[in-house]
Amino acid sequence: MIQFKNVNKTYPGGFQALKGINFSLEAGEMAFLTGHSGAGKSTLLKLITLMEKPTSGQVIIDNNELSKIRYSQIPFVRRNIGMIFQNHNLLMDRTVFDNVALPLVIEGLSSRQIRKRVEAALDKVGLATKVKCLPYMLSGGEQQRVGIARAIVNKPPIILADEPTGNLDPKLSLDIIQLFEDFNAVGVCVLIATHDLGLIARMKYRTLTLKQGQMITDGLAHAEAV
Repeated sequence: MIQFKNVNKTYPGGFQALKGINFSLEAGEMAFLTGHSGAGKSTLLKLITLMEKPTSGQVIIDNNELSKIRYSQIPFVRRNIGMIFQNHNLLMDRTVFDNVALPLVIEGLSSRQIRKRVEAALDKVGLATKVKCLPYMLSGGEQQRVGIARAIVNKPPIILADEPTGNLDPKLSLDIIQLFEDFNAVGVCVLIATHDLGLIARMKYRTLTLKQGQMITDGLAHAEAV
């Protein structure tokens, strides 16, 4: 489903964000990606979503090598990936419904299809009664749930989350992780980038660890031992 083969990423100016990264995640697998601030977590996620391109090496998503994807094909590849951000990236002047509907509007679905899918996504994250609210009317945890609903509204086989619990208290963090577990239980591949070691320690999932751009463990030995 997701595969990195000797991937390097060097930014203009010479900073090497990722060095020789090798790992793979299978369809339906859930894992954490951790490491210190600046270790390369966000860069790795950006390579998967085609927001960045590797300097060398191969990033393969569902048997598609991303370096061979033409610019015009990028939106089609991204449809298979739901991306969740720490700061939510919501449109503050649009309702919860409109925020969640955005990927479907871009995809060109009918109004009836959009309404059905948005209502289902909001129901899954416990916000069925908030469709007409503006984001500023919601708590931080609720805003994060809107971001999750938007990410899963077109039923992608892959969900990526960049520090999704970074601004939440421990109780809300576990609630959010529970949502990811629910999606994973129906076969969605989930990769969560976080520096919350306490949260990771409470979970049973494989953990990939980055340090200064290198992957010092891919978590396989631990995952097999559990």
